[in-house]
Amino acid sequence: MELMLNDLLGLLEGEIGLYASMLLALQTEKKAIVDSNPTELNETSREKENLFLKIRILEEQRISLLEKLAQELGQPSQDLTLSKLSQLVQEPQATQLGECHSTFLSLAQSIQEINQSNKTLLTHSLDLLKGSLSLLSDLLSSNPVYYRTGKMEVGDQSGRLLSGKV
Repeated sequence: MELMLNDLLGLLEGEIGLYASMLLALQTEKKAIVDSNPTELNETSREKENLFLKIRILEEQRISLLEKLAQELGQPSQDLTLSKLSQLVQEPQATQLGECHSTFLSLAQSIQEINQSNKTLLTHSLDLLKGSLSLLSDLLSSNPVYYRTGKMEVGDQSGRLLSGKV
């Protein structure tokens, strides 16, 4: 069982490293969004995809190992969390599992915060683009006419600003 615990700790350290890399990639993505750098934004997207694949592989290995450990400990595998496992095993693995748990929580919170920040930045950028496109579309419309209500009505557009090709 000690060998399985050491293997689990190795997998957890690997996952922690990948999540730390994901956090760095998200920080790079934030900088690319702020700098309006589409090339760097595409590169970070590819990097994040690669990290997701690596995390998924380690996650599958971790789940398999946890199922074996749960069987060894006589516990249901779906209830076996890192904190519960740290209570069931001896030192020094108990302390190491607790540290991994704390590190995962910290990384998850940081990733969630920067993801929300990036989402807000992208939403704001999209709103600015929509506003600019609306302004340009209004410039190309036919001459507006004031009606009795005092409102200005715009007729059909007189030109096309953007190509329909992507």
